Amino acid sequence: MPEAPFPTTVPWLFFRREQLAFQTSDLIYSFILTSKESGDIWAVFHCLPGPHNWISPPLAPFGGICPVIHCRVDQLTFLLACVREWITSNGGNRLTIKTAPSCYDPHTHELCHLSYLAAGFLPNHTYSNHYIPITDTGFEQIIEPAERRRLAKGKKGGLHVRMKTGLCDTLMIATLHECYCANGYKLPVTPEEITGITNCTPENYLSLTTWFEGRPIAAALMVRVSDTVLYHFLSGFLPEFRSLSPAVMLFEAAYQFGRDNGARILDLGISLDHFGNEKPALTRFKKRIGGVECQKITYAANL
Repeated sequence: MPEAPFPTTVPWLFFRREQLAFQTSDLIYSFILTSKESGDIWAVFHCLPGPHNWISPPLAPFGGICPVIHCRVDQLTFLLACVREWITSNGGNRLTIKTAPSCYDPHTHELCHLSYLAAGFLPNHTYSNHYIPITDTGFEQIIEPAERRRLAKGKKGGLHVRMKTGLCDTLMIATLHECYCANGYKLPVTPEEITGITNCTPENYLSLTTWFEGRPIAAALMVRVSDTVLYHFLSGFLPEFRSLSPAVMLFEAAYQFGRDNGARILDLGISLDHFGNEKPALTRFKKRIGGVECQKITYAANL
């Protein structure tokens, strides 16, 4: 990877060198499609061998093909064919690819989808992903009336949000841990991992905490995936304050941050519990705060 001719920028954070380096201590194999005539980089693909099969990405919400400039289906299919051939020659027999939600860039999603199918990959799981389109409309106007009333009640009751970009401080991480434990869940990443993740590119991370009477009662960590996408990575709230909707205040603040900084999408992610099962209550909450459904597809191929 250090010698790979990476483009100076790629559209999405999880394809950048510094993020890849953090994802694993093992070797990451990078496949880079370039033009013979100009030498321009057209697309990149990263993967590595896992315990059961090869995977892209090793540790991130999504991976797969990342077109750097406009490409055709046949060009991306050629890239995937090269990936398949190389992995097979190195003893791999299966490749799994997690892709970005379709809302990020519908044209690129369709282009890559056709390329995966043409290269012999099939969808092995299609998740329901939700996102909030960020527009000139205020957050209070896009959420359902019941959530609007709870939001007003929380503000009247003295709740307020503090927000900062950069490294997560220990208090914010401790709040996330406390919220998860109070709801009977395990924090999916360790405090040390949160610190490490945000340390890679601190300018891409947004920490938010909801406070009540001098105490943090909810927290969220958001990621600037690109100039136009803000991704909800982690969040939690203390259940005894549920009636004040401290979590809704976090998403209101994130939505406003997106409006102020040119983002078009607040990605709420897929709705799974800590066992990986669909969580209907979480889906309903996302819809109540303006969430729109889209697809997030995982592809796989036996090589």
